[in-house]
Amino acid sequence: MIAGDSVLPAWDRIEGIPDPLENRALFGHDATLDLMAARYASGKMHHAWLLSGPRGIGKATLASRFAGHVFRHPDAPQAPQHYVKPPANDPVEAQLARGAHPNHLHMRRPWNHKSDKWRQELTVDEIRRTVSFFGKSAGEAGWRVAVVDTADDLNPAAANALLKVLEEPPPKVLFLVLAHAPKLLATIRSRCQKLPIRALQNGDVVTALNSFGLAQAVSQPDLELAAKLSQGSVRRAIVLLGNGGLALYQNFAMIAASNANMDWEQIHKLASELSPVLANERYLLLLDIAHDYIARRIRGEAEPAGKLSPRQAAIGLAGWAEVWEKACRSAQLADTWNLDRKQVILNLFAALHEAA
Repeated sequence: MIAGDSVLPAWDRIEGIPDPLENRALFGHDATLDLMAARYASGKMHHAWLLSGPRGIGKATLASRFAGHVFRHPDAPQAPQHYVKPPANDPVEAQLARGAHPNHLHMRRPWNHKSDKWRQELTVDEIRRTVSFFGKSAGEAGWRVAVVDTADDLNPAAANALLKVLEEPPPKVLFLVLAHAPKLLATIRSRCQKLPIRALQNGDVVTALNSFGLAQAVSQPDLELAAKLSQGSVRRAIVLLGNGGLALYQNFAMIAASNANMDWEQIHKLASELSPVLANERYLLLLDIAHDYIARRIRGEAEPAGKLSPRQAAIGLAGWAEVWEKACRSAQLADTWNLDRKQVILNLFAALHEAA
């Protein structure tokens, strides 16, 4: 079975949270949807759009909701100049939610039946699905929409295959190419209308968390702290709430603030808890928390919870940049050579201790 009993399995799906095709709760992107709707109604819609922005801010959900708008209004000149939210019983949205709309193709990392695991890349075979998708008669009158989710996952062969399709697009086809950090081929970027998608405001993140029913399980202060730490990403906020991330952040921030008086017994205990393979998610979460913490110091931003010690405040930009470099290098070496991850955590706190 692929990823449990989910109707729409995906490599990055979070249990209990709807897939972007199913999720109709989109917050903070009304202006972007209106902009795309206006461009579509104008009859001057570019055939390919590069929607870029941080992971977890709603790009795939936005792409799904706009696809629904196009399918509901197949005659572009007669379409409304702004996005119109459909009713709860809208049949187009129901089809999208099942992954069953005949004019919609959503390409993302596929399941590898041989290894019984999700693939680490968006493969060329996925992009080649466009051949049969575009080659057959449209299941319904109107446009076809193909979503690449995400360009960051494309391997070289897949990227070249995508480029070929973008160079010779069939009529009445829209490509929505999603990217967290658009490092794809310059030739692909040049064939897309670029549309940066901003990270959400904290209030939008809290509203989104409430829409998923998470407010019932956590306190309002925890919701707000998760939003502050999320950097505008609903997905990141969910991960923080679901993996003991807030307690992990608070523990890290408390130890880091102790500077010269760090409790090494506590640090060793934390490193031992997070180094086993079964604790991989929390280990990676700690690294993310640490990197974000250091990034806030480099940018001169306040800490979401707690205050910096006087010694931390005196470290300076060069000192924090050195901590960042040491932490990243240690984690990369451990990942490349399968080294002891406990030592990565110890090295992280040692770099913080030396900087102070």
